[in-house]
Amino acid sequence: MTMRPIDIARKLQISTATLRKYEDLGIIPPVARAHNGYRIYTDEHLAYFICIREMMHGFTLFEIGTMLKLVIENKHDKALWIANKAQSDLQNDKFICEQIKARFLQKRIPNLPKEFTVDTVSRTTGIPSSTIRYWDKIDLISSSRCATNNYRIFTQENIDEVLMIQTLKFAMLARGEKYAIQQIRKEMQELNFTDTNKFAALIASIENHLASLNRALIRGVYAIYSLCTQIEENCFDV
Repeated sequence: MTMRPIDIARKLQISTATLRKYEDLGIIPPVARAHNGYRIYTDEHLAYFICIREMMHGFTLFEIGTMLKLVIENKHDKALWIANKAQSDLQNDKFICEQIKARFLQKRIPNLPKEFTVDTVSRTTGIPSSTIRYWDKIDLISSSRCATNNYRIFTQENIDEVLMIQTLKFAMLARGEKYAIQQIRKEMQELNFTDTNKFAALIASIENHLASLNRALIRGVYAIYSLCTQIEENCFDV
């Protein structure tokens, strides 16, 4: 079945300009034109548009474009693995949040030597070593150097710093703000970790944000999986 742009726009409650934007980005299959130059959309195009709108709850338009371009190329599994990684990354964020709660609310201190490596900090907190090195480089944390080999040396206090930074980063994202180093520096000076009630409320807001993201991601993953299934089962008249 063929459809006019205005029909799809009304169905999805978006503008025809938005439909054209998705077409210009190359994230729907090529669109044929009628003799008068009007676009001719099909059921397949509608399925792509529905998928895009569903995925936007949990993915950026850039991420959606990356995956749907692979779908158009019939590289369905590659697209689905990308979607799966987003869920894996969010699962790691949940692990980090649990470490923050254990450290600052439950006062559980990991059994580590007095001095340890960046890789140990990474395994303990769930935060990538590359991120920790970058924070150390810009003096957000204060590690020292080994006198013999110049390797970074970290302590329990450094774990506090790393988790504090990540807490503030999560909080900024939960408020819908962009992650900004200068804002992190400012809030690190203001955050009072001894105010248990206030900190517990902050963690609760982060947990709620992660839970909402999880639901949105699952919704988006289901949308792209459904689209791939429809294509593989030849559900469209093209």
